[in-house]
Amino acid sequence: MGMIQLFNGDCLEVMKELSDNSVDYVLTSPPYNRKRNDKYKLYNDQIADYFTFNKEVIKQLLRISKKHIFYNIQTNFYNRDTVYKLIGYFNKDIKEIIIWQKSNPMPASGNSITNAFEYFIVLGKESLKSNTTYTKNIITSSVNSKMPKNHKAVMKQEIADYFIETFTKEKDIILDPFMGLGTTGISCISMNRDFIGIELIKEYYEISGHRIQEASKS
Repeated sequence: MGMIQLFNGDCLEVMKELSDNSVDYVLTSPPYNRKRNDKYKLYNDQIADYFTFNKEVIKQLLRISKKHIFYNIQTNFYNRDTVYKLIGYFNKDIKEIIIWQKSNPMPASGNSITNAFEYFIVLGKESLKSNTTYTKNIITSSVNSKMPKNHKAVMKQEIADYFIETFTKEKDIILDPFMGLGTTGISCISMNRDFIGIELIKEYYEISGHRIQEASKS
């Protein structure tokens, strides 16, 4: 098993303590900012200035990472303008945008357009290369059918596995500043990558620590 470091705290504060170019890759998914608080039982999903928050996070990640940042973000009614603004602001740092298509998007939106995909915005200092040939910039999976009651925004394990396997190598250091329940860490353990995780909510931090510990035994 590789090196594992977990931090319980505000990622913007914790990342200030990390050195320049101290991790290889970042795989993460920031809060939705859906306003309705229907995804996180223990976290208030309302950020007054969502653009500035994400901008400062990405700036820190660009400083810390040697290679690439995979920044998973989904547009919704409340954050659409911010997501497109972020893409424009970081246009010179964006090396690729990978689409995560959901084969069974929910909820259906009647006569409105159902949101069936999320972005993985890939930022970095060099062009993106994969470990295999003919890697498409779109991946497809089903939506998680069951989510934990206290955290309904857990990344699908097979998606985290895909990014770790396709773009990183053994012994690389992977950072997830929005660790949640530790999905990225579990992928890193299974593929012999080092992992650094940061989580703001203590209960989620403790759950992720337990899940990562269990994964290391298998």
